[in-house]
Amino acid sequence: MYILGISCYYHDAAACLLKDGEIVAAAQEERFTRIRHDQDFPTQAIKYCLKEAGITIEQVNYVGFYDKPLIKFERILTTYLATWPRSFPSFIKSTPLWLRKKLWIPQMIKKELGFEGDVLMIEHHLSHAASSFLVSPYRESAIVTVDGVGEWATSTICKGEGNDIQILRDIRFPHSLGLLYSAYTYYLGFKVNSAEYKVMGLAPYGEPRYVDKVLETISYTDDGSFKMNMKYFAYDYGLEMTNGHFERLFGRPRREPESKLEQFHKDVAMSVQKVTEEIVLRMVRHAYQLTGSKNLCMAGGVALNCVANGRVVKETPYKDVFIQPAAGDAGGAVGVATYIHHSVLKNERKWEMKHAYFGPEYGADAELVIALDLHAVALDDAPVADLLLLRLAEAVPGLAVACAGAKQDEHRGRQRRGGQASNRHRHRGHRLTAAPPAPARRPRCGSSAGTRARGAGFRTRPSTPRRSTRRRGALPPAAPA
Repeated sequence: MYILGISCYYHDAAACLLKDGEIVAAAQEERFTRIRHDQDFPTQAIKYCLKEAGITIEQVNYVGFYDKPLIKFERILTTYLATWPRSFPSFIKSTPLWLRKKLWIPQMIKKELGFEGDVLMIEHHLSHAASSFLVSPYRESAIVTVDGVGEWATSTICKGEGNDIQILRDIRFPHSLGLLYSAYTYYLGFKVNSAEYKVMGLAPYGEPRYVDKVLETISYTDDGSFKMNMKYFAYDYGLEMTNGHFERLFGRPRREPESKLEQFHKDVAMSVQKVTEEIVLRMVRHAYQLTGSKNLCMAGGVALNCVANGRVVKETPYKDVFIQPAAGDAGGAVGVATYIHHSVLKNERKWEMKHAYFGPEYGADAELVIALDLHAVALDDAPVADLLLLRLAEAVPGLAVACAGAKQDEHRGRQRRGGQASNRHRHRGHRLTAAPPAPARRPRCGSSAGTRARGAGFRTRPSTPRRSTRRRGALPPAAPA
């Protein structure tokens, strides 16, 4: 049985193909288009997955989408109404795309792929939870997902047992730890949904001098639930993340992109980093209290925060922790495919994810030979790995100096799946790196990272059975407001 999982139209479009519950291939569209965080329909990634399996779309039994667009559109419209008329510019910009594309996901998938079978959709955070738990080695586990926003949920605590995942608690938009981190990313002059890792990297150069000001923008409790002070944010109604109140709180305007980084910016980065870590720690501890499990699975964009993850491993009572390498939206393709196979179709779990190398690989020198031919480089009969840098240095003026003492990388095997602390090498496969010792660095490092009609804090999710995911737009069970 083949199941194709798809995520797209928000950021990090991706595809994942399962064969009898095992990942055959998985890749992000950006790896083929070279458009960073490409969000468009993952045509090339899907073609790769089918080619890797040696099948056509006619042999795929089910296609899954990692989100429920109708519920998400409900949240967006409710938000616009709650913040009208300030939301008018954002409404005008975003609504045509929804009416043209995002509301017609099943029809678009069938049209793009020529697929005639069932297209199933599940909740965004359920996709995140499944992407971690259902490929983990654990038969039971606490599951924590934290990101910007899905349909309504921005954070969930779940219990995974066998093939089933039950959402126990959630926090809903506009209260979002992921959007908090993105707001500070924006204020510090970096690109939202792309450069949050830069804030994480900037944090160790600062001191947490502004924690008190960060806590003016968000408050949290012992169980990790939190509430945003929407006075300081504009993402619920506008085209920017923060507003004038935010700038007045910190006494400075937003940093202009690419301008000089001052100690102030480093201190702000460290301050929001510390608050983010504390919230994540409290959240996973509360998950332990709710589930009693010694195992923890994590996913969602905030789970890419490796420093917060390090504290989770060291400072919580969990014995084992599994974090989906593609923790962001790209991992949703894995999540929806595995959820359909195990939770919807009730197939036994027999496979676990032991590595992240499911992307395309370089052929036996073929791709590199083509690239070098563009510069009229002759490889003779020598292995590419031995002569690559030398030949490039000869072909490209000035490269010989740049290569002196630089890293020498060799590509072997398939590309890895998932983000990295630095995205500079995100297109590479297995890498063997030889380099001079790095200079000494500071030992301390940092970490990264609704409508007003919805309340803040964790909400108890009902235990009533879910409706079928087979019909487009199937609603989850009603939850108390």
